[in-house]
Amino acid sequence: MLVAVSLIIPIDNDYRYIDYKAHLSATHYDGFSELNDVLRKSEFPQNDYDAVNYDNPVGVWISYIELDEMLRNSTEDSFRSSINEAFSNIKSLGANTVYVHVRAFGDAYYPSLYYPWTSAFGESEPFDALEIMIEEAHGLELSFHAWINPLRCSNIENTDGQELNYKLFELYDNIGEKIVKPGDNPYMWLNPAYGDVRNLVSAGCAEIASRYDVDGIHIDDYFYPTTDESFDAEAFKQSGQDSLSDWRMNNISKLVMMMNIEIKKANPSVVFEISPQGNVNNNYVQMFADVGKWCESKLYCDIIIPQVYFGYNSSSPYLTTIEKWSNMVSENGPQLVIGLGVYKIAEETEFGNTENIIASQINDAYKLQNVCAVAFYNYRTLFDEGELMDRMQSERKAISEILK
Repeated sequence: MLVAVSLIIPIDNDYRYIDYKAHLSATHYDGFSELNDVLRKSEFPQNDYDAVNYDNPVGVWISYIELDEMLRNSTEDSFRSSINEAFSNIKSLGANTVYVHVRAFGDAYYPSLYYPWTSAFGESEPFDALEIMIEEAHGLELSFHAWINPLRCSNIENTDGQELNYKLFELYDNIGEKIVKPGDNPYMWLNPAYGDVRNLVSAGCAEIASRYDVDGIHIDDYFYPTTDESFDAEAFKQSGQDSLSDWRMNNISKLVMMMNIEIKKANPSVVFEISPQGNVNNNYVQMFADVGKWCESKLYCDIIIPQVYFGYNSSSPYLTTIEKWSNMVSENGPQLVIGLGVYKIAEETEFGNTENIIASQINDAYKLQNVCAVAFYNYRTLFDEGELMDRMQSERKAISEILK
């Protein structure tokens, strides 16, 4: 069954729009209740902010690990100073985009209707860290992309003492089905098999895009947390499907498509990015992420940033892997940015022993037709001031010479 659905989808980097006839087959949406969720009017007012995004979006990730150090027991002024320093360093490198965690464990660094305040503030009174980060990034002409983990949440024990009037906590009444603690995983995990889970995650994206002048919303590779069949056994049984793997991949594709659509309803100029695992096969067999499908159309995302954190001599060799990604992206698909693992300089022999290895990887990525930019993980290693300080000064110099 093919259903013609009228959607507004960006067709180029100037953000001109067309009325795009997306054909959503029954493998995408199981009947009209699902389609009604996709087509319903957004509960958030549309934001008329014109997002700033670059044709070649060179980015740096700042994770909750670095961010929490800046937030712990901070004031608004001290946090503003810390994040400005980080953004200024990134700007000096020649990058133009930042991906910064704003929700890592079903918690928020901003006031939300859906998710509780993060505990990262420590003894400080929570404040709107997202608004501050947007102001500081835009002051330096950096594109700011809000990074969320859509499915990973805090354990039930960590909700003690919190107000329970957030939308997320309604799902904690359904532990074992709509929110699950898989095996020895230390976190609760939302189950993407359920429509109201996908609705919650998508509405959380729309909340950000509607209320804040973000330029993008960004997710990485936290999809299914386990291959264990018990994680969603009851939902799979009720689905009537034959293949657990295909069914799970379809659930994730539904989720990311709906996130993209809800973001565009809230602000059509905001881009949606996915940063899957670098090893293409691992996305399918471990994460149940159908990255090949996502590379065919902007219906799923505007930009795809595989984490190709591999050396040239890796079991997933760098050159072979980036060529595979370049060949996967279609003419009408998302922009391709190659994610590079700067942190490996501190962890792996090939990276540690190869001077200016990241600059070499940038040059090799830019030789491929479909690669428009690179991104660097992580900020902490890139601007290390400890044992790696001299080495990273050399690395940054080599990187900057290419980027500038």
